[in-house]
Amino acid sequence: MFIVFEGLDGSGQSTQAQLLKDYLEKEKNIPVVLTKEPTKESPIGSLIRQVLKKEILISSAAFQLLFCADRSEHLEKIIKPAIENGQWVISDRYFYSTMAFGSLDSDVDWLIKINENFLKPDITFLLKVSPEICIERIDENRGKREFFEESEKLRKVWQTYEILSKRFPDIKIINGEKNVMEVADDIKKNLLELN
Repeated sequence: MFIVFEGLDGSGQSTQAQLLKDYLEKEKNIPVVLTKEPTKESPIGSLIRQVLKKEILISSAAFQLLFCADRSEHLEKIIKPAIENGQWVISDRYFYSTMAFGSLDSDVDWLIKINENFLKPDITFLLKVSPEICIERIDENRGKREFFEESEKLRKVWQTYEILSKRFPDIKIINGEKNVMEVADDIKKNLLELN
């Protein structure tokens, strides 16, 4: 299976991706590859991180195309080989992030178009957490905010995520404001219903 976690920065998707990996490997004996976008391994991924940290400036269209280039590498080098090898893949962010965060500066239909040929996830868990709580978590855990991490921006990003959830049937919205283990249980329940 190909499983994706999405949500606003600070929504807990990285934590939940790790918890699901641990559960599948330990309880279900399923080999899992946990991966992330933007990737850490590729030169394109490190360029994206520089833009996110406001170290370099590029146009919004170029930025979104960088995410697509990184995703293409990610699919060819990590995701597809793992699936062909019989492993499950969990990705912390995928093309829905490009569409939702990219909607701040670019047309959503264009963002959907440039991502339409990529492999579709079997299920995408979209964690619903208010922008205010996300900002609190970011400030507590990291202290330093990145490009997208402001309440107003996050509110607009969430509106796009909601639009996407109506257009793409693989997206399941999960209440991410419960405690960590309750959120993990809701995710497992949704996954079991799928199988």
